[in-house]
Formats: sequence, C-alpha cells, structure tokens
Amino acid sequence: MLSEPTVKRLLRSLNVVVIFCMSFIIIYFSIIYIYPFLIAFLLATLLIKPIHFVEEMLPVSRGFACLIVLVGISILVTLLLIFSTIESVQAFKYLSKHIPEHIQTVSQFIQLQLENHLIPFYHNIINQFDALEQTQQQAIINQLQQSLQQFTQASTSLIENIFTSLIKMIQTIPTFFSICIFILLGTFFICKEWYKLQKIYELHVPSFFKDFSLSIGLTSKKAIFGYFKAQILLVLISTSIIYFGFTIIGVDFAFTLALLIGLVDFIPYLGTGIFFIPWIGYLFLVGDYTLTIQLAILYGIVVLQRQITEPKLMATHIGVNPLLVLMVTFVSYKIFGMLGILIAPLFTILLQVLYQSGLIKAVGHYIKYGNFK
Repeated sequence: MLSEPTVKRLLRSLNVVVIFCMSFIIIYFSIIYIYPFLIAFLLATLLIKPIHFVEEMLPVSRGFACLIVLVGISILVTLLLIFSTIESVQAFKYLSKHIPEHIQTVSQFIQLQLENHLIPFYHNIINQFDALEQTQQQAIINQLQQSLQQFTQASTSLIENIFTSLIKMIQTIPTFFSICIFILLGTFFICKEWYKLQKIYELHVPSFFKDFSLSIGLTSKKAIFGYFKAQILLVLISTSIIYFGFTIIGVDFAFTLALLIGLVDFIPYLGTGIFFIPWIGYLFLVGDYTLTIQLAILYGIVVLQRQITEPKLMATHIGVNPLLVLMVTFVSYKIFGMLGILIAPLFTILLQVLYQSGLIKAVGHYIKYGNFK
C-alpha cells in the first residue's frame, strides 16, 4: 500500500505530464494556425527600441513612428534583395558563358574514360557472355530488361515528383506574399498597441506566471541573441577567409561567391562543404590540380577555424556545452530527419532556457513538496 505522500507525489507528477501535453498541443496548433502573428510579435519585440528612438527624435505619433521604422526596414531589405539580384544576374551571365566550356571538358574526360576503360571491359563482358549457354544468356537478358524497366519507372517517378514540387512551389508564391502582408500588419498593430498590451498583461496575468515568463523571456532573449550573434560571427569569419582566399587564388566573382557560400554556412553541420566538395571533385576530375590543391587548402582552413572558434563562441554567448549540442542534434535527426539538423539549435536553446530559468527545478520542487518555492 502506497503512503499518502507518495500518492500525492504521483498525482502531482500526473498533473505535470497532463499540463505538459496540453501545452505542447496548444503550442503546436498555435504555430500551425497563427504563426504569422507569432513572427509579428517577435519582430515587434525587436522594433520597440527603434520605434521609441524615432518617437523621441521626431515630433510624431507612435503609429507614425511604427510606420517609419517598418518602411525603413522594408526599403533596406528591398535594397539588399536588389543588390543580391544584380550580383546573381552577373554571376549567371558568367556561368552561361563558361559552363559550355566546362561541359565540353567533362564530356572529353568521360569519352577518354570510356575509350580507355569501359569499352575494353565491355568487349570482355561480351566474350564471356557468348561463352555461356543459351538458357544462361536468356536469364541475363531478362534480368537486364527487368532492371531497365525498374530504372525507367524510377526515373519517370523522379521527374514527375520534381515537376509536382515546382508546381507546388509556384502555387505557394501568392500565399507567401499574403503571409508577409499579415506579418507586416500584425507587426504594425502590435508595435502601435504595445503599451496597451502590456497593461492588459499586467492586469490579467497571475503574478506567479509573470515571474516565470519574465525569467524565461530574459533567458530566451539572452540565449537566442547569443546563438545568432555567435553564428553571425562565425559566418563573417568564414566569409572573410573565403573572400580573401578567392581573391588571392584569382577566382572570378570572389565577393558574390564568398557571400553565397557564407549564407549557406548558416546550415548546421553542412555549410561550406556543399559548395567546396563538389567543386574540388570536379577540378580534380578535369585535371586542374593547381586550383584543386588551392581550394582544398582554403576549405581546410575554413573548416579548421570553425572547429576551433565555434565551441568557444557557443560557450561564451550561450553557455552550452558542444557535446550537448551534438547529442541534441543526433536525437533531433533520428526523430525529424534532415529537418532535425536544422531545428536542433532551437531544441538546444530551449533546454538551456528551461534549465537557466529554474523551471525544471521548480517543477521538481512542486512534485516533491506541492509548491514551486
């Protein structure tokens, strides 16, 4: 027979599990259905100080100050997109001019390999095939026909999936722009009514919840800003090294390529290798060994500096052990696949926030003693 304190602890544990499940469901459906307004709220928290600065500097109303800040940021983002588009167009012009040369080089390489290796191998296989019995030859032909049919079906399915994905992507463009409009409008009204929303929060939210939400908010802000600050520093260092390396090597469009590779470097555990490894492999195949060695050395420097600086920056700005990041990434990958690699930093920050805010300790205290303090 269980004692009364043990029964109470079990009931409190059950309460915690039920509340956790309900919170997860609420958060899940909130993200699905009202995520534009959640994004708008996050943007509003970032824009409060600039809006307050505009209010102090100019004799305008708060609504007009919100409009000035949003229009200014929209213009800045538009200019960045225009600059990126111009640079991309120049890069594509360069590629359209030089890609045929590279294709011809690859074709010549493939033809040389066919003449030197594949054709003799083919003749050897034919001689061995002719030496087989009629039934064995027919069995091999049937197997080859079956394999060819499976390959054709797989290729057809792949092409259909690619075109279906492209059609779906095109269909989502109007939805994307409408969501952006909702985010901008939501950001504007949240910024405009910020102080009224604060008063409603102060009047109607229990003090216990406010204390914990304040603690979680502060630790979340510190962890999130620390993470992005660390990632931005890492990307800036990598981009600078790549740019100077390309400039020394003599690669065309060094700035555009370095900027593009730097943006891809935001992808956890993939980063610059997406560009460097295929590029180095191609140069090796076509026989440009000088540039192959130069790019390999540059890639090695980029990887080495990231391995050295990333643990220090992560520990400094977030206070997270790199081993914990690796473990969370592996578990997230096993659960969510490739998407888990991308969202693993969010889970790491969430665990760090829950620990630093004292919420885990408070829940444990509630289970043991029936109160949070």
